[in-house]
Amino acid sequence: MYRYFLAVIGICFSHVFLFSQNTVGLLSSVPSQSLDGYNLIYPHNQPHVFLMDACGEVVHRWEGEDSSRPGNTAYLREDGNLVMTSRPAQVTDDAIWAGGGGATVEIRDWDNQILWSYTLNNDTARLHHDIEPMPNGNILMLAWETLDQEETIELGRDPSLLEDQFWPDYIFEINPDNDSIVWEWHVKDHLIQDFDESQANFGVVSEHPELIDINYDNDSDPDWLHSNAIDYHPVLDQIMICVPYFDEIWII
Repeated sequence: MYRYFLAVIGICFSHVFLFSQNTVGLLSSVPSQSLDGYNLIYPHNQPHVFLMDACGEVVHRWEGEDSSRPGNTAYLREDGNLVMTSRPAQVTDDAIWAGGGGATVEIRDWDNQILWSYTLNNDTARLHHDIEPMPNGNILMLAWETLDQEETIELGRDPSLLEDQFWPDYIFEINPDNDSIVWEWHVKDHLIQDFDESQANFGVVSEHPELIDINYDNDSDPDWLHSNAIDYHPVLDQIMICVPYFDEIWII
């Protein structure tokens, strides 16, 4: 089954082309340029996940809670269960918040029954943006973890590029069968810097492309990386994350 994430789509008025006066719904269809299958969409600013056919008709719907919003992705597994993320609609009192913030990951069956749920949203860490269901049934999750000023300076961060906190990413693999975290990878363990030789991670940045320059930016936004996508290659056993604030894709 193919999985697509689309921004706006409505109901199908025609299977070929629609007249120019139509401004909502499926505006055009070119079968020779599209793939067979369904589209899974999870629009922002509402709580529900929709499965739609190529004509934009809703063929199935998973109802979310009115008090929740996407956090930010959903995936349909081969067994027909949905893996969806969510966050509270109101985030004003959250200790960690930036665009793309998440909180909860759920597995729901076809009838929308919650089979499993996991939440990470506190004053030390928060899920954000994306997850990746793995072939073994585990789930890769992307999260921020908070470091205070002292911890961050000790890692070699330029103090002029600091607010009260610093949020490097970390990735973990969780087994939903027993709620155990079976693997972790932390950005803070893979750093280099050439700013302060008295602090940790000092070295020649250009000689270590496998490490991350903790001072690679020019502002003090605690959401330093804003990684927003994660994927897994089962043949190579590699993880890919997209790091837009670095204009890079990292392979782990």
